[in-house]
This record gives sequence, structure tokens and C-alpha cells, in this order.
Amino acid sequence: MAKSDSVVEFDNVNGFPLYLKVDSRSGSPKSKYFTISYKTKENKSNWPLLPLFLALFFNVIAMCYITISVTTIVVIIIVLTFLLFFYMTRCVQSESLLVIPTVGIQSSIKYVYGRENNFIPWSCVDDVIINEVIKLNRVLYYLTILVKTNYNNPENEAIKLIPLFKYTKPRLMMLERIYSELQTLLMEAPVVDAGMGSGDIG
Repeated sequence: MAKSDSVVEFDNVNGFPLYLKVDSRSGSPKSKYFTISYKTKENKSNWPLLPLFLALFFNVIAMCYITISVTTIVVIIIVLTFLLFFYMTRCVQSESLLVIPTVGIQSSIKYVYGRENNFIPWSCVDDVIINEVIKLNRVLYYLTILVKTNYNNPENEAIKLIPLFKYTKPRLMMLERIYSELQTLLMEAPVVDAGMGSGDIG
């Protein structure tokens, strides 16, 4: 049975308020569901609605009061349609992480329209770390999953980094809360061999 453990509020690195919601399932299998979303429904990405509406407004005025060719009107409509499509498909509302020990980890990004999911099998998860990144004049922190690649060939086995919560950009305090719970799940879960199927787990 799923239950909500807690809801914590922090600001992200850009100063926008975020909510961290942690849901857990006490049955079998145990799982944790982390969701980071903006405090308000207003989107805080690089493509806010106001510039989009202003561009549409001024272009409509220009078409009404200025004599322009049909080709120019078609180009303006195409550009505005592209901006609207980009806003609908690339403006992030929330990011979530579902962790089911011995099964896998699924990260999800919710856009204004649509959703993107990425699943990592439990046998490929090596560890979870908080990675420090220097970007321009700022230090950013990312919760990162270390994923094993080429696990069938131990000699050429490599580690791939998959950063989480790249768009909401939570601060270190929020990431540490998620990190501690993830480490607890990793330590408690049995080790799964990469060559075994889910039905082979003892």
C-alpha cells in the first residue's frame, strides 16, 4: 500500500521554490517514489509563457497594420507554431524517480504536454553519488546514478553516469535527502547478478 512519507519545500539553484514529495510502499516489493515539482503551476523554465504571448500579440498587430506579403505571414505563422510546439514539449513541470529494489530505477520528466521515462535495471546499478559540477561561475550538484555497461565482459566493464533532476535543479539539501534514502535501499536490497532474470532472484 502506497503512502506519502513527507513533503519538503526548498528553493532550487535559481531561487524558485520546489516541493519534494516522498511516497513509499510498505508491501512487497518495497519501493520509494520521489517527485520534485515547482511550488506553483507556473512554469519556471527558460521558455515562459509571457514572451510567447507577447511575440504572438505583436505579430498579430504587425499583420493588421503593416502591409506585408503572404510569404512573410506564412513564415511568422511557422515560427510561432514552432515556438508553441517547443514550449509544449520541452518545458518541464516536474521530475520524478521511482526506485524498486531488485527490479530497477525509473526516472521520469513531465513536460507541459507529454512525459519522458528512462528505466535502469537493478542489475546495472553500481552506486548513487552526488556529483559536483562547475558551470560558468556556479557550483551545481547533481544526483547521479553509476550504471555498469558491458557487464558480460568484466575486463571491459565501464561505468556510465546518468544525472537526475537536471531541469528542476534542486539544491544540495534536497539531493542529500533523496541520496540517503537511495543508499538505504541499495544497502538493504540483495545483490542481483546481471546475467540473471527477475525470476531467478532467490
